[in-house]
Amino acid sequence: MSLMSETLSQSDDYEQSAVTFLRSCGHTSIVSLGCGFELNRIDNHLRLMTALNLTFYVGIDRVSNINLSSTDIFLDRDGMAKLLARYYQGEPQGFWGAMKVFPNTWVEELRDLHCAVVVCQRVEPDCRWEDVIVSMRPKLVLQEDLHGCERQQLRGQGYVRTWLKVPQYGLQPFRPWPIFPGERNLILWRRQDFDDEEVQASKWKVLWRLGERFIG
Repeated sequence: MSLMSETLSQSDDYEQSAVTFLRSCGHTSIVSLGCGFELNRIDNHLRLMTALNLTFYVGIDRVSNINLSSTDIFLDRDGMAKLLARYYQGEPQGFWGAMKVFPNTWVEELRDLHCAVVVCQRVEPDCRWEDVIVSMRPKLVLQEDLHGCERQQLRGQGYVRTWLKVPQYGLQPFRPWPIFPGERNLILWRRQDFDDEEVQASKWKVLWRLGERFIG
């Protein structure tokens, strides 16, 4: 059975609310805020999920239904099949049991619910979620597809932009058109108290610290 045919059997009907689910499982979940009515291009999300050994992929949006069977759910279908096969010990279809979607859910409902990773993708203008995101205390925050979208500014709120972790986790931005040099249409934030060994060990530690302090 292919990865895509497996998605067609998934139901969006969950009796639990996102709040109830994340209250107990948020610490092992990657959460896509405002994922839209159709999950798409989640390759980087899965790279983070597997790299951090997380259990659940959670999509939330205020829309009435979230479709899991988009033909664009992956950019690199073969690469994701291999990644999931390794992660689920030869059974990539196991991922669909780890996916939870919660339509009719507003981002603001997740305030103070701890989640391991937060993703903001295609955020509508004037959607300011910084306070909610900070209250969730994720280890990492990924912002993708920044053109024409509202950027969440986490600088000075316990988070720093991290460049080293982008190649470390193999993140590959889609539509990599730069707005500023080196940006490549993707921002990855790191909670300041999370996994900082690579900077500590670098001979360029002082420069990395300066970059984190002044660029955000």
